[in-house]
Amino acid sequence: MTSRRPLIIPSLTITAAIALGLGLLPASATATTTSTVNAAFTPRLTYVTCPVDEDLPPRTRCAKLTVPLDWQTPTDGRTVEIAMRVTRPRRDAGRLGLTWNPGGPGGEAVPAHGGIYSLLPATIRDRFDLISWDPRGVGKSQPKLQECTPVEVLPPATGPINWDAYWEEVAAKEGAAAAACFAANPNAAPYLGTWQVIRDMDAMRAALGYSAWNFWGMSYGTRLGSAYARTFPNKLRALIEDAALMSNESIARFGSTSAAGYYQPVPVYASLVGKGQAYKIRAIEAYLEDSEITIEETVVNRYVFQNALNANFRDQSTYPDLRIFIKTLYDYVAAKGADSGGKGSAPESDMSHPDSDGDNLVPDPESDSFVPDPYSDSFIIKFVNCADMADRPTPAVLARMSKTHEESYGAAYAWSSVGRSAICLGLPSGYSPPSPPADTTIVLPNPPLFLLAIGDAATPWVWGRSLANTFAGSSTVTSVTTAHGLISSPSACVQKAAEEYLLTPRLPRPDIFCPYVPSKHAGS
Repeated sequence: MTSRRPLIIPSLTITAAIALGLGLLPASATATTTSTVNAAFTPRLTYVTCPVDEDLPPRTRCAKLTVPLDWQTPTDGRTVEIAMRVTRPRRDAGRLGLTWNPGGPGGEAVPAHGGIYSLLPATIRDRFDLISWDPRGVGKSQPKLQECTPVEVLPPATGPINWDAYWEEVAAKEGAAAAACFAANPNAAPYLGTWQVIRDMDAMRAALGYSAWNFWGMSYGTRLGSAYARTFPNKLRALIEDAALMSNESIARFGSTSAAGYYQPVPVYASLVGKGQAYKIRAIEAYLEDSEITIEETVVNRYVFQNALNANFRDQSTYPDLRIFIKTLYDYVAAKGADSGGKGSAPESDMSHPDSDGDNLVPDPESDSFVPDPYSDSFIIKFVNCADMADRPTPAVLARMSKTHEESYGAAYAWSSVGRSAICLGLPSGYSPPSPPADTTIVLPNPPLFLLAIGDAATPWVWGRSLANTFAGSSTVTSVTTAHGLISSPSACVQKAAEEYLLTPRLPRPDIFCPYVPSKHAGS
């Protein structure tokens, strides 16, 4: 499971790619290059010695890019450094630059550099430089947030919920924690938004000497791709939007549209692995409305179950394990239903995660439990999203949304989806220039390719379709899966479309529909 509020995060397939290995690379020579982006500030690209604990592909160099802390006032003397990894191809080095973002906000690209490189087909590795970088505030990049303590308030594990009281408590406790972190970081928190990041990205392009980027954005990375396209439309050769966000984003719409998205993967998953799975899932959800399940000292309540579904739907290689998990819980429910004593009881469970808020718990295969995700930061998620979108739903609005969603989908879906609209509680509005609006038509020299999954819960298919509609001449590749992000898709249909687009860059015509292809089981 993930923690309470699945936001826009890096897909589990990316986390798996990161795990391909860290090791040793010979130290690179130190050198510095510069390239003028504008008259106000000249970014500095400096090559540095790579860490000895990183297993990097051949021809890789490590670098840092010095950029203004605030691109609105680039000459005030405040600067930050953006961490980078650059792998050159066997031929045509320096001609085509492919860069990417794994999502989040808060997803680190630098630790995943070798993993992503291994996923790219040989034709791409042979022609493109691969550039990975941690966005400002993330991972190895500055500015770093300090003195921040995440807090999470959870509703009752079972039974009815007083949504008005709950969201007031969230505002008082979680909002206060967000406000304290923001206040403690005046030279960091206000400068993490997408408006700043896309200017870092263009400074990086200029410093590396590319006339135009090739960009692969995943999840939140599709907001970066869209914003960059609207700000620097002539600086993109190719744009892949993978697991795309909606075209007319707002904080309120995150919550108001997410419950249906979380619900959609269930029938898609069941159609792929067995229709009886949908019945079992709904039976478990109905049981958990009033009771918890305790198996071998593990307590599962409605929020744990909903988050477990959401996390495992995102990576189709976990389907075999998910079936076992669902069978175990369903057998428990069926057995309790047969008992004359009814549903039974379970011990009280403290579901709070004091060091998590957002989607920053991930499965730990070693312990078969969940641990903090080092590739996500709860306050970066808040500060970036709330910089990009200025609306601030109140606790009363959140309560009305929750009541509506609970009637249609149940308490767990209401809690996790409306939580997306609660991330800005305690934060001011207008502290950063907003992300460029993505609800008007834009024409690029080469229209983008959208990779979408029909059962993606984190970024529903309709979100991606709406964003694709804002790019004149775009094409979509729709895959029958619940996966969140298709860069590691086992489907040759998906991979061929992306490969040919990057190489040419010509779009498939018409839009493509790719059938389901099973993944290799993660445990095999």
